[in-house]
Amino acid sequence: MGTVVDAYCISEGSHKETNHYVISIKGSGIRYKPGDSLGFYPTNNNNLVRDTIRKIGAKKSNIIETKDTGKITLENALLHRFTIHRAGKKFLSAVVNKMAKGKEKDELNSILEDREKTDKYLFTRDCIDILNECSVHFEPQEFIDTLSPITPRLYSISSSPKTHPGEVHLTIAIVKYNNFDRDRFGLATGHLANSIEVNKTKIPVYIQPTREFILPKDKSKDIIMVGPGTGIAPFRAFIEHRKETHASGKNWLFFGEVNQESTFFYNNEWADYMKHGHLDKLTTAFSRDQEQKIYVQHRLLSNGKEIWTWLENGAYFYVCGDKQYMAKDVHSALIEIAKKEGKMKKADAEEYINKTLMKDQHRYLRDVY
Repeated sequence: MGTVVDAYCISEGSHKETNHYVISIKGSGIRYKPGDSLGFYPTNNNNLVRDTIRKIGAKKSNIIETKDTGKITLENALLHRFTIHRAGKKFLSAVVNKMAKGKEKDELNSILEDREKTDKYLFTRDCIDILNECSVHFEPQEFIDTLSPITPRLYSISSSPKTHPGEVHLTIAIVKYNNFDRDRFGLATGHLANSIEVNKTKIPVYIQPTREFILPKDKSKDIIMVGPGTGIAPFRAFIEHRKETHASGKNWLFFGEVNQESTFFYNNEWADYMKHGHLDKLTTAFSRDQEQKIYVQHRLLSNGKEIWTWLENGAYFYVCGDKQYMAKDVHSALIEIAKKEGKMKKADAEEYINKTLMKDQHRYLRDVY
């Protein structure tokens, strides 16, 4: 177990809330290294649990049974055991099976037959939303049997144990939005943002160790880190650790966000590291601070010549953050740099990045999600 001992916003003035959390692990026996992730089991929102119980016409004291827990109350099961902030396919299928024949049932059946349509439909709805749209009834046990268990959430650790002994730091963007005239929160981030009390709340945590996303054993090696948004987390840990272990290699950080004024996470720390020689280069990309949007991949391309020199001299290249868009764009930028600065054909540049740098030399490392 860990205790939340500090929590504060690091995005004042931004429409998107990003918080820094400090979790004490003193006496827990938990050990970690830079690059590892912290896993924890979140709890559903109390109001969502209450409203869900009301929607199915049940009582919180109703007894249900699961293989893992045996007999427990419906409230306990919904708080701690099952996912209700977003409906699943099993629940939707059960709803459709209960519906009377007609146009609405046919439409939902057609959605269930198409995976992409199913994912899109469920992405915006929780169980209450679907029950509002479809007049069906579930008994408490029947309802529980349609739900998926809560799974742990993993977050990159943003601290070095040498700098913060007995603590784990996290950098987390809070997911919140309004849909169907109801306020929504991400399961884990909503729990952290709305339910914790500093120095009181204990949360079940564990370490998910990494085998590959680690600092070079040779401390003289240079490192290039690309971490836009909360992807900055492991690189805060990296730089802290490099400072504490007196690593002689140079450190170059690429950071991107929306606005410099409101979302330049840890800017005072970076300035101090720059001043004292622990961070050699800091390159930023704030996408909304000028008419034309600029992202980290654009900064990589504009610094291609120097990046290539670093890579040729044995530097390690790290990327952390969004897998769907950012990581792909950074990967393409790397190939373009190899092609241009290494004077390679496209196929040779792709082989150098994908095989030589990533697989053979293990100098291109990614933590993307």
